[in-house]
Amino acid sequence: MTPDEHTLKIFGRELRRLRVEADLTQEAVARRVSQRGTTISNSHVSDIENGKALARPWLRRALDETMHGGGRLERLWEELTGSGRRAWLHEVTERTHAADALYEYQALVFPVYLQTEAYSRALIRYGAPWLSRKDLAERAKERANRARHMAQAASPVIWLVIDQSLLMRRYGSAEVQAEQLAYVADLTEKERVNLLMVPVDEPRHAGNNGPFRVITSGNQPEVVYVESAHEGQIITATNQVGRYRMWFAALQGIAIGPDETLEAIHNEMKRINGV
Repeated sequence: MTPDEHTLKIFGRELRRLRVEADLTQEAVARRVSQRGTTISNSHVSDIENGKALARPWLRRALDETMHGGGRLERLWEELTGSGRRAWLHEVTERTHAADALYEYQALVFPVYLQTEAYSRALIRYGAPWLSRKDLAERAKERANRARHMAQAASPVIWLVIDQSLLMRRYGSAEVQAEQLAYVADLTEKERVNLLMVPVDEPRHAGNNGPFRVITSGNQPEVVYVESAHEGQIITATNQVGRYRMWFAALQGIAIGPDETLEAIHNEMKRINGV
């Protein structure tokens, strides 16, 4: 399968990092690779670094040897092109915001692209207590900025299924949760988000496979993003992506309707506010 532009860009960034670390110019890299038997130009090295050209297997090996990468480039290529590979945060963000449609299931938190700044700050603070106040504030602000951009954009179309227990959680405080619920309710009422909810007492719950996001784009293959406490993964194999599609359809099938979901959010807001 031909690598997509995200794969080429990530590979190019790492190639540039290794070259700079080795204190070599693009011309020097091209010259040293050419001395190994196959001539390449410095413009070709530049195109690879900018994600505009593909480095063939022989060239990846030659580049790695030239910059003493210790096999780093080949391992990275395997990570980038394999199904179930490690996901790079900027890749997931780029794919998500450039998608035509998102199909997501969440049981513990609202997706990062639907979070208020206070909600993000609470999640980051208790999820990564080692961060400094400055880093915490910067990350929360960055998430909130991306969320505002997503809210104002016409695409992607967002289909979100949540577990009812998500409404009952109090990340940061009851006030933080109330603000978050009001934000999601507003986006739902404006039809920016298509939201459904699976009741906590539903016995046919298909959400035990964990949260996931199916990312659909017209000019790239459909992929799935899944996340654990340690790392995220990008799944590209067609049969595996199809399974997540089936899980999402199953969750939609047992969820209550959009009006009932919105009513449940408003009722939880009233409960928080003591109304």
